[in-house]
Amino acid sequence: MVTKDGEEIGKSLALLAKGSVIVFVGVFLSKLLTYIYKFIIARNFGPESYGIFSLAIVIVTLFSTAASLGLSDGLLRYFSIYSKDFKKLKFLVRICINITLISALVATVLMFFSSEYIAETLFRDPKLTPFLKAFSFTIILTLVSNIFLSIIRAKQQIFRYTLIINVVHNLSKLLGIILLISLGFRSQAIVGSYMIGVIVMAIFAYFTVRVMLKKIYSEENLDKEKTTPIRKALFSYSWPMMFAGLIASLVYWIDSLVLGYFLDVSSVGIYGAAFTIVSLLGVAPELFMQLFLPLILKEYSKKNDNVIEEISKQISKWILILNVPIFTAMIVFPETLVSVLFGDMYLSASPALRILAIGGIFSSLTSISTNLLSMKGKSRTILFNLIIIGSINLILGVILVTKYGMTGVAWATSIVWIILFFLATFQSYYYVRIKLARRLSIRVIGLALIMGILLLFIKYYLGISAIIPSLMMLVVYSLIYFLALFAIGSLDRYDLSLVKSFLKKMKLSKI
Repeated sequence: MVTKDGEEIGKSLALLAKGSVIVFVGVFLSKLLTYIYKFIIARNFGPESYGIFSLAIVIVTLFSTAASLGLSDGLLRYFSIYSKDFKKLKFLVRICINITLISALVATVLMFFSSEYIAETLFRDPKLTPFLKAFSFTIILTLVSNIFLSIIRAKQQIFRYTLIINVVHNLSKLLGIILLISLGFRSQAIVGSYMIGVIVMAIFAYFTVRVMLKKIYSEENLDKEKTTPIRKALFSYSWPMMFAGLIASLVYWIDSLVLGYFLDVSSVGIYGAAFTIVSLLGVAPELFMQLFLPLILKEYSKKNDNVIEEISKQISKWILILNVPIFTAMIVFPETLVSVLFGDMYLSASPALRILAIGGIFSSLTSISTNLLSMKGKSRTILFNLIIIGSINLILGVILVTKYGMTGVAWATSIVWIILFFLATFQSYYYVRIKLARRLSIRVIGLALIMGILLLFIKYYLGISAIIPSLMMLVVYSLIYFLALFAIGSLDRYDLSLVKSFLKKMKLSKI
């Protein structure tokens, strides 16, 4: 007999399965387009230009995050809460857009006029200056786009959200750089293509919201006495998220900043190859996270705690299952992945890739706990977590880069990812009373360890190093791994239901 909670869990997982197919296609296209884009930059311009590009992305991200004031996160939360009150929604959207425009303009001016100091004093490379000045003009469009994308996500329009952020944005960058290179541009092609991507994304996001919510642009306004509580609630939640986002960006990019400051931009470019590859471990969480927070917020408003717990456990298990083959490939065949995706001149990134993969598998599971904390409104707790691990990451990075170079920075990043995982997992249990670990996940981990050790032994025993045999071994390993999951009973009825739903949706999408 299926309980009411069981029905709710099934419906929620079915929605996630439906959404995950859409996101899967979008994320697959996004990663493909992104890797082709970075492949073109890395192969055509070399590690130095790739490193300059990476540093410019880091710096514009930090300025953009600081200028965002966390309003896109606040909008996502309160849009769902006020979904049945149009006047409150309209006020919420307007105040977010107006304040974002002002803060983005300030950030643009600051970044533009500080570009030379950042490039020449901090990173000792004048070639970085034109990148920073050009990228500063994308801040306004990026932040306004984020407001519109939060609305689309809050409305659970996952197809439109995925299409814009994963496909339209990355495809326009790729086509832009191909066109500009064919016209004879060199480094200007990198700058121009990045700006094209941001402009096109902003246009699509704006008109999508315009079509979805025509009444948002009407003249009907909320009474002034009702705006104060909304404004206070929005900023009370948003400002910690702004600092959390800023520190999260620092944590994410601090290794590149440390390498750029203590070594050189070529080291940043080579290390960026490893970091880009390890980001594949973020694909599985991304399949579910875009719909996960709006979904659990909905269940939280209904006080369906059991439903939230089961959904969270299932998602963490699915992420783990999907990431095991990717993690194994990075541990056993890092040289193969680097050579195939970036070329032999980036092979020195292989040790860093193997180290980053260790922390990356933990990091891929942290998003579940972080979203549960967001659901409870614990934005300050999230901020505290990031301050702690950001400080540890900076200290470890500075200490280890001077002794061990690139691998030292990789160890620093991997360690803080592991610390954050355990910290957020403990806090999600403390505040939400949800234990994400489950018996079936332990089986998955045991299977992964046994098969991974066996694959590593076969590789070194047979002396396999060529690209084709390595790729063939990975394919065979992945097939055996997924078959073994069924054989040892690691999949429950929700897992099997997801697989059936996923395959059904994929089949329909091809018709």
